[in-house]
Amino acid sequence: MYKTLYEELSIISELKTVKEKVEALLQHKRSDAFKILFIYAYSHEIKWLLPPGDPPYKAMQPINMESRFLNELRRLYLFVEGGNTNLTNNKRESLFIQLLESIDPMDAILLLAIKNNKMPFKGLNKKIAHQTFPELNLEGG
Repeated sequence: MYKTLYEELSIISELKTVKEKVEALLQHKRSDAFKILFIYAYSHEIKWLLPPGDPPYKAMQPINMESRFLNELRRLYLFVEGGNTNLTNNKRESLFIQLLESIDPMDAILLLAIKNNKMPFKGLNKKIAHQTFPELNLEGG
């Protein structure tokens, strides 16, 4: 059984040293996905076009949904400035709620934290993101 992105990041966040966390993020099979998540969480070039706070949504039962969020990362552009100018705010918000309701509940928590420009793990912050992926334009790195 696969782990969700939330579970994998949670495990990495528990590592003791910055060096261990950086190495784990870089060497992990999903390092490209982690890079995308850090960009959407911490890049000052990303402006979410969604209202502040968490929208009302109904969490799904976490059955065989481990890779769903991974597959949906490519659609995050829909929710940020410059992503899709043809979407109305209502349609964008509706699509975001649909996304939250289609992924594992823990990954939905991860996505909501990222939308609020943070990670839900104390051990993974802007400093770690900048050290892991220095080529990204992250604020506070």
